[in-house]
Amino acid sequence: MFEDWPQACARLKAAEHLALFLDFDGTLAPLEARPEDVWLDRGTGRVLRRLARHRQLTLWIISGRRRADARRRVGVRGIHYAGLHGWERDGKTSLPRRVRRVLIDAKRQLATRLETLPGGWIEDKGLSFTFHYRGASNGTFRRARREVRKVSERFRPDLRVLPGKKVWEVLPAEVLGKGAAVLALVAQLPQPALAVYVGDDASDESAFRALPDGLTVRVGRGRSTQARFRLRNPDEVLEFLERVDAEIHQKCKSVKRES
Repeated sequence: MFEDWPQACARLKAAEHLALFLDFDGTLAPLEARPEDVWLDRGTGRVLRRLARHRQLTLWIISGRRRADARRRVGVRGIHYAGLHGWERDGKTSLPRRVRRVLIDAKRQLATRLETLPGGWIEDKGLSFTFHYRGASNGTFRRARREVRKVSERFRPDLRVLPGKKVWEVLPAEVLGKGAAVLALVAQLPQPALAVYVGDDASDESAFRALPDGLTVRVGRGRSTQARFRLRNPDEVLEFLERVDAEIHQKCKSVKRES
């Protein structure tokens, strides 16, 4: 990204409105062994507060976490939050009772089959659940992968499995993913709007594909990606956000001088 900054900067300056979408875990904050240990640091919080005050920018945190959890961990006013990969947004979010029963049944079956495996555990998000295997042995990984596939096939098409970094998340089919979410959100903004999307995981790839004309940024090394640019880690994401803030601030000053 920084090597191609003049190209990105030109697009930021030319945009009439910016839609900035940011993943949380692994993007704004480093990954931890347990999700409850991930919090936004003060420096990143400060630049997010500055960005949220710009009138020509709409800022979204779009996370696999539940919306309330993401908002609590970021804790910045003026930001819009979308949980469960963009499905859980403003307003009431509900699932049919039948789908809720299927989700509970799938979680129970998977927990029974995997409860004796060392190094793995299930995180219950209420409207989805995630099997974590960070730090698990190869044997645990292979056994868990077989069992997750069996559960996925048994409850298809009501549920689907979304792979991530050392996780498999079991989701209702109603959760279409981040790609569908960002398209719906951009359509609500003043047009023309330039979409900027920054994410680090497999769940972000659908958003990269959905925004071929946007500034899409993959965080981390390795793995082929649909994103146009790369940043290495959350520290570089912070530098990127500071540059975006500086460019918008400079643009606003220029507009004021011209008027």
